[in-house]
Amino acid sequence: MPIATMSAEYTSDHWSDVRHILHKAIEKAGFIPRIVSDSEESTVIHGSIINNIYNDAIIVCDVSNKNANVMFELGMRLAFNKPIVIVKDDKTDYSFDTGNIQHEPYRKDLRHSTVEKFIDDLSRKIVKTYEASQREEYQSFLSYFGKFEVARVENKSIGESEAIEKVLNKMTVLESQIKNLNHNNLESTSNILQSTDNLIIDHQIQYADKLATILNMIETKIPLVMEVSYSFEKERFYIKFKEKISINYAHKYNELIKNIIRNNDDELPF
Repeated sequence: MPIATMSAEYTSDHWSDVRHILHKAIEKAGFIPRIVSDSEESTVIHGSIINNIYNDAIIVCDVSNKNANVMFELGMRLAFNKPIVIVKDDKTDYSFDTGNIQHEPYRKDLRHSTVEKFIDDLSRKIVKTYEASQREEYQSFLSYFGKFEVARVENKSIGESEAIEKVLNKMTVLESQIKNLNHNNLESTSNILQSTDNLIIDHQIQYADKLATILNMIETKIPLVMEVSYSFEKERFYIKFKEKISINYAHKYNELIKNIIRNNDDELPF
């Protein structure tokens, strides 16, 4: 299951509440809960995830909101042909590839009256799935599609110098990726900051009967304008463009619109 915020509806606090509920169900089933990235040793987190996915007796996988990492980890567990229990909230659709596997559902709003039932149902599901996996006639997900030679995770021993070299190489690659990511983010942010699709111009209208003429003149003189309005309360013009424009063009349009306003906000009848 995810642990970080994914959207306004799926915050880290939401996942923390879900994890607490799942832990209750797992403990009730007689198992000790932990997330797959946990390890008693100080090691590379990806190695811990893969080893735990392969070695743990049973895994509960929450696919709510279809987090990419979670779906990948689910795929690994299924590829290892190991027992798994899938849960999801009632706002998440079934995935095409795993829709034929029974999911244990729960309400996304985590309403208390339904949470207790979910804990009971999930704990029973965990026990039944684990017990079934211990029997010789157990049929896993892969068994429905034929006979497969399942991949195994093997433990390998390497020398200290080789291990350090591998870690340093990985760190170099990660450092390079982070630099590229930061550079791309800065470029993206710069592009956002250097363009806009709206303008706000402060101006106190002196002749209210001229407002309609001013608004019409702005739209006529600048075809790129999609919408223009004025607030007497805030004494502001609001201009919305049909597309984003550069800051340089925004400054030019700002001066042009101000001239239109000044030239028409007078007592002359034309």
